[in-house]
Amino acid sequence: MNQPLLTVIVPCYNVEKYIDRCILSVVGQSYANLEILLIDDGSPDSSGMICDIWQERDSRIRVIHKENEGLAYARKTGVEHATGEYITFVDSDDWIDADMYANMMSALLNTKSDIAQCGVCMVYEEDGRKKHLNSEVKTGVFGVIGRIEGALLIIENTKWHSWMWNKIFKRHLFDGIVFPKGRGYGEDFVSLYLFHKANQSVFTSDEYCYYLQRCNSYNGTRIISDQLNNHCDFLNALYERYVFVEQHPEYHSALLKIKLWTLRLGIQLLRNIIAFPKHFADDYFNKKAKLVISIPLTPNDKLKRGFKIEYYVLKYAGTKCYQFLRKMYNTILKITNRRTYTLLSDFKQ
Repeated sequence: MNQPLLTVIVPCYNVEKYIDRCILSVVGQSYANLEILLIDDGSPDSSGMICDIWQERDSRIRVIHKENEGLAYARKTGVEHATGEYITFVDSDDWIDADMYANMMSALLNTKSDIAQCGVCMVYEEDGRKKHLNSEVKTGVFGVIGRIEGALLIIENTKWHSWMWNKIFKRHLFDGIVFPKGRGYGEDFVSLYLFHKANQSVFTSDEYCYYLQRCNSYNGTRIISDQLNNHCDFLNALYERYVFVEQHPEYHSALLKIKLWTLRLGIQLLRNIIAFPKHFADDYFNKKAKLVISIPLTPNDKLKRGFKIEYYVLKYAGTKCYQFLRKMYNTILKITNRRTYTLLSDFKQ
């Protein structure tokens, strides 16, 4: 098989415990024509040193040390240094099947597609348990889907997901793509723009990616802080997706779904800002409230009753009235020993 150069981008940050397994799974690929870029994103642990050791072992590996700017910008750095005709990503605590790139590149070339995508298996660090999201049995069967259909599946986020690391992309798709600096959650949402530019994509349910679900060692305060930051990032990413879909009529069949998803997530963030004011700047509530009410809601939109009431209070009574009523409601919740917030980990689409 003809083997065009495939650039593999591995962002690395605080993964000294996991990175050897990840890199070993990449260098052991049956597809040999690889350029492997290890992006040390200013990691304070020994991850950067481990990357340097691997660079000495394998001539296909290049290490790029940079200041910490987040996962999205680590990927951006990798794309800027890539010389391959095709680009793929691996998160440094995950690992991949030895035949992943050979099989996916074969499907890409045979179908003349711009993107290839495979199935994913979740692996829980705590007990090694596996959750098969697609098909445990590898069939070798690939299907082809057009641009609009593929983008819609990414937008709807049910059968397909925005993950960057279970896909291979043709290099030209990244021309003009903007990576959101500092975004720690929802950074994968840029994949929609790549599908929007692709001629077609090829996909399989075969699980070639092993997605590690790491044990959480943070204390409760840190968990809440991280969750709130992730919630903010995710809302920003989701709102950008809503605006994109609204501007492109070919995707309007998914517009209502993403609109309601964005509204729910936005109102839940407003609740959290009121519940945890010390984690946010003084003007942050007003900024996010403005974002929420900029999304039009009609009486026929099937937003749950509680969210719909809060939306109309916010829009027609104003932010001060909304905050007063929400604080009163939080007081009642506390009296009845109920939680006043919803973490992102509890949020369901």
